[in-house]
Amino acid sequence: MQCTCRRGIASVGDVASRRMIIATSERIAGVMRGLGVAHAPSEVELPLAFSARSRSWYQRSARIGVARASRSATLHTSAKCRRDLGSFATGTTRRSGPQAPPAGLRTTSFPPPSFPEAFGANQMIPLSSHLNHRLSNIHSSFRAPIRFAFAYGSGVFKQSDAGPEHSKRPQGPKGKMIDVVMAVAHPEHWHSVNMKQHPRHYPTVARLLGGTAAAKVQKWGAGLWYNPYVKMGDELIKYGVISVDDLCNDLLDWETLYVSGRMHKPVAMLQADARVRLAQQVNLTSALRVALLLLPERFTEVELYTQIASLSYTGDFRMSVPGGENADKVRNIVLGQRDQFRRLYAGLVRSFGTVHIEETRADRFAMIQDTSAATRADYAGRLPLRLREKVQAHYTAHPDAHPAFLALSLSRRSDQVTRKPSAVSRHSDDADAEKQRRKAFWKAAVEQKDFERVLLQMIAKTVKGPAWAQSVKGVYTAGFGRSLRYVLAKVGKYFQGSKAQKDDAPHKNEGTAK
Repeated sequence: MQCTCRRGIASVGDVASRRMIIATSERIAGVMRGLGVAHAPSEVELPLAFSARSRSWYQRSARIGVARASRSATLHTSAKCRRDLGSFATGTTRRSGPQAPPAGLRTTSFPPPSFPEAFGANQMIPLSSHLNHRLSNIHSSFRAPIRFAFAYGSGVFKQSDAGPEHSKRPQGPKGKMIDVVMAVAHPEHWHSVNMKQHPRHYPTVARLLGGTAAAKVQKWGAGLWYNPYVKMGDELIKYGVISVDDLCNDLLDWETLYVSGRMHKPVAMLQADARVRLAQQVNLTSALRVALLLLPERFTEVELYTQIASLSYTGDFRMSVPGGENADKVRNIVLGQRDQFRRLYAGLVRSFGTVHIEETRADRFAMIQDTSAATRADYAGRLPLRLREKVQAHYTAHPDAHPAFLALSLSRRSDQVTRKPSAVSRHSDDADAEKQRRKAFWKAAVEQKDFERVLLQMIAKTVKGPAWAQSVKGVYTAGFGRSLRYVLAKVGKYFQGSKAQKDDAPHKNEGTAK
């Protein structure tokens, strides 16, 4: 029953496993309530509703497929994003949550029936018609079925004050190299089909070993296979391939923060998928919670976006070595893409109800958040699963620091961290007592003086390993020649940027003296 149609038309085999969809659905109600969407099914009802539909629904859903997303550059301008924040600051009553998605967008059918069409529309970033056309041509160049795809990087969105080193980024005839990530249902089959269509995209060894070996190597590190410096017509692109299951796991639980961290920042959708849209909304909500835990009571809009954008670079060795990333990369991203960040997060900030926003001057906003222990404990108790596991393990390993840490460490369930923060095994002898122990634990944790430091350490621990593994794996997936070219380009950018900073220093000092 495998489909051979082009442009990512899904087959029955392309539909995600029932287990993954049920696990994903457990977060729908919480996220939808956080966005202010009415008529959201309860967290208890959703899994039951899904199981009742059984295989017939999945087969029916699979036939619908996914068409490429239509992005209208005139839909939802930056002024709309500004009003999202402004209305909150002035107290004007506005409907919470994102507005309706673009009129040509089609996605795979996804229950429940009350799932609103407007859900996740904040993820659709308006693009120019010229860029839309370029991205559409890239997407249509692949015959292998694609479930979800997005483009990112400076080839898609501008970066502020990037400097001379930014201009050194490799370019094709039509502009800067474009970075693309594609999520597929069956990596082995996808690589086999793609190798036949685009054999030159793969190194010789990978072609000889075939799609099976490529799929196994892809699982290493962060679960991506990258092909850099690929010519597609007049475009120069770098594209990564990831399993849709691995993508959703990373978005929901922050397994590696490699792709989920990239999706904390604005991305351009090439192809939409309902399951990924839901998981991405959870990912954005998680990023906002973590940023609020790390920020002081008062902060600016730019500081919020900078904190969010920096999460995935915490612990990444490329930020601190020659040939790695530009040290000002996060700042450049935020200042150049503030309107896009505002579109992603303005509705979420307002829906939390714990952040007061004031417009200090035209299009500039200051924020004051509720820093009470109860609010921060609620944030911490809802951290992504893997991050929550690490933080909990750290404090239960120091039971002498607080009685709540000792109580949870002695609990028979202390080593069980569930995806749903409030979930407790129905077989627990005292479920209510277990919930109270966990509630007391997180309240005590956020009151520790080292909580922010521990949180950053656990994020760095999540990022470090996969980032190293992906870099080492790149020698095989890209081939020695392309890998060497990539490293030399990075080193050139690093030293060009260092030279530019030294050249600018005297001028800055003169300006300060004046």
